[in-house]
This record gives sequence, C-alpha cells and structure tokens, in this order.
Amino acid sequence: MTADETAAFAVWLRDSFVPAPHLVRFASSPAMANGAESPEPLPPGGGREAIGGLLRRHLEAFDH
Repeated sequence: MTADETAAFAVWLRDSFVPAPHLVRFASSPAMANGAESPEPLPPGGGREAIGGLLRRHLEAFDH
C-alpha cells in the first residue's frame, strides 16, 4: 500500500468512523525496527495530501 492509499484510508477512518480524531495512530515496520516504541498520532486535521506527505516523511526518516 502506498502512502497516498494509506492516507486516504486514514482520513476516512479519522473523519467517518473513529469517535475521536486523536485515537487514530500509525506506525511502520521500518520505524518499529529502528527503535520506535509506540505509534504516532494522526493529526486531527488535514486532508489526504497533507496526511500522505506526513506518512512519506515518516517513512523517509526511517529509510536508512
């Protein structure tokens, strides 16, 4: 799944399904493999493009 596909799902989940936006969190295998101990919160606002950018930056930070 790409960052943009994941962003579309995450925005839908946050805006349409989960009762409180701060309950949506994300993690990646590279982050967990590099010592991240807990998932990061999805911002309470922002559309698919903004969330896709956030996810891409997250992946780039752990792509060594």
